Amino acid sequence: MAKPSFAVIGLGRFGRALVEELMKLEAEVLVIDKDYEKIEKIGKALTNTVCLDSTDVEALREVGISNYDKVVVATGMDVDSSILTTLILKDLGVKEVYVKIQSEYHAKVVEKLGVDHEHLIWPERSTGIRLAKILVSNSFLDYFELDDDYSFITLKATDKVIGKNLLELDVRRNFNVNIVAIRRNDKIIIPSSETPFIEGDELLFVGHNDNSKKFSKWLNGRKIKLS
Repeated sequence: MAKPSFAVIGLGRFGRALVEELMKLEAEVLVIDKDYEKIEKIGKALTNTVCLDSTDVEALREVGISNYDKVVVATGMDVDSSILTTLILKDLGVKEVYVKIQSEYHAKVVEKLGVDHEHLIWPERSTGIRLAKILVSNSFLDYFELDDDYSFITLKATDKVIGKNLLELDVRRNFNVNIVAIRRNDKIIIPSSETPFIEGDELLFVGHNDNSKKFSKWLNGRKIKLS
């Protein structure tokens, strides 16, 4: 399955944090800002950067913005610019638009433009890092960093685990992660070693980030060597 492509519009504190994390995760990302100095600073680490006004529909069309799977409008305090940019992106057929929100009014307007409620982003740096993890993974349902090395992650159960239990899977020994709960039909279940996983389950687990990535890859059908 091809990796999703991203575009980030706006290089303020939030936008830069998001871009830097996407870069660490080796994602394909286009960076757009109308401030050449900001583009120049981050352009040393990126090859796909463009200096343009995001309210210019023709400029966005020329860079092929509609070809990107997910576009994040991370512009600064100029709410009018953010709203107009969002409108243009929706008109150009961008599949998924995420918008950094400045106020309740801002949120209401972009929702009326067709932006999903869960794609509204309130401006915190940590949110930028968390969003990057979720965007790139394409399998994480939720993600919270506990510290620099450990995270709490939610993943959807797949055929790898459905019909099996913790005793059979021996996830802790094989991946060194701990499945601490299951979300099933909007209820939280603390599984015993013999509780079978069923279709629709969401697995809530804790582990070192490296081990969590290995478990995620295995769960979603990518071959890895088990210890």
